[in-house]
Amino acid sequence: MSPEPLSIISIGDSLPYADGAESELLAIISVAEDRRVGSDELADAIRDWPTAYHLAPERAVLLDPVVIKPRDRVLDVGAGSGVNTRLCADRGAAVTAVEGSAARAELIAHRCAGLDGVEVLCGPLECLGEDRREGFDVVLVVGVLEYSGTGHGGGDGPAALLTRVADALSPGGVVVLAIENRLGLKYLLGFPEDHLGQPWVGWEGYRPGEPTTWSRRELAQMLADAGLSSQKWLYPFPDYKLPTAVLAEEIYDHPQAVDLVDQIVGRPTSEEFARPVLVADERAAHRAMLAAGLGPDVANSFLVVAGRDPEAVAGRVDKQALAWRVAPDRRRRWRQQALVVKSDQGLTMRRRLLAEDRESDSGGWLRQVEVSEEPYVEGRNLEQCLLDSAREGDADGIAEHLRTWRAALAARETSIDSVDAPHPYLPEDSSRVLPPVWLDAGPDNFVVTADGLQFVDREWVAAGGVDVRLAVVRGLWKTVSAMLSSRCQLPWPVTWSNDRLVAHLGGLIGEDIDAELLKRWRQAEDDLIRRVYRQSAVRLAELHDAGSRSRMDLLSSPVAPYRRMEHLVLRQQELIAELTGAIELSGSHELSGANELSGGLAENQARLAQVEAQLAQTQAELAETRARLSRVAWRERIHNKIARLARGIRKR
Repeated sequence: MSPEPLSIISIGDSLPYADGAESELLAIISVAEDRRVGSDELADAIRDWPTAYHLAPERAVLLDPVVIKPRDRVLDVGAGSGVNTRLCADRGAAVTAVEGSAARAELIAHRCAGLDGVEVLCGPLECLGEDRREGFDVVLVVGVLEYSGTGHGGGDGPAALLTRVADALSPGGVVVLAIENRLGLKYLLGFPEDHLGQPWVGWEGYRPGEPTTWSRRELAQMLADAGLSSQKWLYPFPDYKLPTAVLAEEIYDHPQAVDLVDQIVGRPTSEEFARPVLVADERAAHRAMLAAGLGPDVANSFLVVAGRDPEAVAGRVDKQALAWRVAPDRRRRWRQQALVVKSDQGLTMRRRLLAEDRESDSGGWLRQVEVSEEPYVEGRNLEQCLLDSAREGDADGIAEHLRTWRAALAARETSIDSVDAPHPYLPEDSSRVLPPVWLDAGPDNFVVTADGLQFVDREWVAAGGVDVRLAVVRGLWKTVSAMLSSRCQLPWPVTWSNDRLVAHLGGLIGEDIDAELLKRWRQAEDDLIRRVYRQSAVRLAELHDAGSRSRMDLLSSPVAPYRRMEHLVLRQQELIAELTGAIELSGSHELSGANELSGGLAENQARLAQVEAQLAQTQAELAETRARLSRVAWRERIHNKIARLARGIRKR
């Protein structure tokens, strides 16, 4: 029987905001047996952005760096559906959740049903009674400050809200605030602004009454003006809403910050629920910002722990930790937190399996190793080296890095006569195998050191070992995926399918990868995905669809960087010049066979006509892309005009 929802105490009129998913969320949460943040039961109900925002396990990552102690008094301002309320309550804190929307307050009451020490209040924060206005050890302001100047958020503005939350603190209390960065990298690269849905509007400036975000410097001053001058800054990626990594500010001062941050964060943006007009390779752009020392200023989101007492603020975050990371999309059984910590001996990686109620490993071919602590191997990994070569269109460099990787695998492979216990990654006919912990031995897990390549991140164990050929295909596929997601300038035709590209890279290192081997690899990866990942059907559909796609799909999409289109035009122009030169050369020689000359010229002219047609098509696509950008500007002007008219009507 489901526990009774908590009582809701009204403290004032509810505020008129919703995202339209409240009824659906109530139907999901009210019947769920496991209502914890990170529950597979809740995660399996995700189908769109609103359900992902309220139900995704990644929501828990945001507060991983923040110390919430048993018996702490926590005030959750604008608590939403109760994600952070539940997280803090499960850590033993006494939580007062204040939520302006009656529909969302009901969600909190159901999510926290049966928990002692949780109080749900519905109404504006300014209506909090005298008996509840102060003495809190932690005040959470997550995704709230940006609405403080709107009708949905009370309209009093950010200064008033920050003053109220500062006044609610105990002498050693802290405010934990999360918000988007107005000057974030994703906004610079063309992602739509999270609240207004148009690109670049935050960079240009917000209008009165709109949801508003601020830069790092602006936000730091606002907190200081509210008396919260002691501040600890952290940076969630890809943003604070569904983070998979959180960085401490100290990581940006590390001598190898560019490579280190790139390894931990990977792609600094996510296109899962956004359709950007992407103007650059976001991973390369992030590296450029890191190298320029601008990493903190262009982080997509901020997580700030602020207070009056420097010691209290410092005590809420592990001062040795540089980064927290959790692999996304996994089922609770397989979820693991990785923590990068600095010490006198260098960097250390601490790992912790998050599910206390883990199922038994018996009977399955796949296991997970928990290595509580090991040195963090510093240096560039091979994936980073490959991306550098790919961005330059350097085929020889790509081949050299892949051969180095293949040699590292060869050094650990052994021959076998038979397989005792076959599984998807070790079929019965396997003759060459890698050690059991080498399932995830792709280039991204090999670090270039002074002593050669070093294999890192040995999380997975495949019983009996891993078939070498399947491991090679898996590593190449991950490499191709990284190149494609970065929109690299590869030196091969854009029309090549991803399967063909994987096969070609295999040929560079002496591996014959045919359609049958790719099929067997997909079958093996199917099994792994079904075991490890939530909502596996989506991943499986993408896996099977991706093989037939090509880079042309990216070039013709609104997310194609314009630089790539320009590069394609230049390639076609070079080819035209080549063929024109060949025709002129043919005409300058006296050839004995007039028919042969005529045939050669006709062939060259036909090729030239084909190339010219391709060039015309490419130029048309480039013009369409430019027109699309122009239409974005017109849409923004129309949006501004409608907004002004609407404000005029409301004033009447």
